[in-house]
Amino acid sequence: MLRLLVVLALYMCVFLLEVPPLLQRRAWRELFAFAVLCLLGLALGIPWALHRKVIFPSEELIKFFEPLAQAILGPPE
Repeated sequence: MLRLLVVLALYMCVFLLEVPPLLQRRAWRELFAFAVLCLLGLALGIPWALHRKVIFPSEELIKFFEPLAQAILGPPE
């Protein structure tokens, strides 16, 4: 539970440091990109903090595209 509080506290600090300047500059695209990336990171950090198995997107993409690549390019040498 302590790990979850640490993860949430770190994300809250990052948000409090980064969001106000983006709002003042009215950098809506940057704010949107920042929010999406932070929420994705938080979505991966919460299960990690709760000692759950974290599914990494890169592993799933490899599992998805490897058969397609082998069908197009042939087996690896």
